[in-house]
This record gives sequence, C-alpha cells and structure tokens, in this order.
Amino acid sequence: MAVAQDTVYKLEIEDTPGALHEVLATTAEADSNVVFLTALATGGGKGAAYVITDDPEVLIDFAKKRGIGVEEYHGFLMGGEDRVGVGRDVTKPLADAGINVALSAATVVAGTYQLLIMVNTKDAGAAAKALGV
Repeated sequence: MAVAQDTVYKLEIEDTPGALHEVLATTAEADSNVVFLTALATGGGKGAAYVITDDPEVLIDFAKKRGIGVEEYHGFLMGGEDRVGVGRDVTKPLADAGINVALSAATVVAGTYQLLIMVNTKDAGAAAKALGV
C-alpha cells in the first residue's frame, strides 16, 4: 500500500450552483493541480470543499478574497488493489492509537482503491507512526 501525506484544506463555500466550480476554476486558471477533492452540503445554505492541491496559496488567496473560512488538516492518501476489509485494516491502527478520523473518502475504479484519511493536524505525527509512514 502506497501512502502519501499532504495538507488538506477545508474551504467553507456556499451551497449554490457554481460555488464549487469557482474553486476549481480558480485553481485551474492558476495552473494549480487538484490532487484530491471532495465536497458536500453542510446545511443552512453552506457547503465544504476538502482540497489537496500542488499550490495551496491559490486556495488560501481564494478564501481570503472571498472572506471564507479555511481550515487545515493532515491527509494520508493511499491506494492499492481493492479487497474486502481494506478500509477496516487501514483504520484499525488509527483506532488503536486513539486517533480520530476527521474525514475519510474512498473510491474504487477497475479494482484499485484510492483512499483519503484525514486527521487533525495535531494528530499528524501519531497518525503517521500508526500507519507506518
């Protein structure tokens, strides 16, 4: 299982048509590659976009210009051959170490899984140790 570590940025966006597109258009126009993205409605007309990009300053500037909140988390991106129980096996060391998973997102395409495990930044070192990276 390959594991890469990176900072995940949570942007508070409006839950309106085009809000996510505006984030993605901003990164694309700045020639910033989005490595990971998941977005969801959080209620009350708000949403959250969780983004890993190769140029975080683009996201931070975007948020500042629009007066929206940005939070930083630590992410572990991993992938490999899909099989029954892979999610259980990946999260067990974190659970055993008492580390809360703030967000997890996964997909399987053509028998290969890609998984993001996101933890609070204060837990990054312990999570890396628990995951063996």
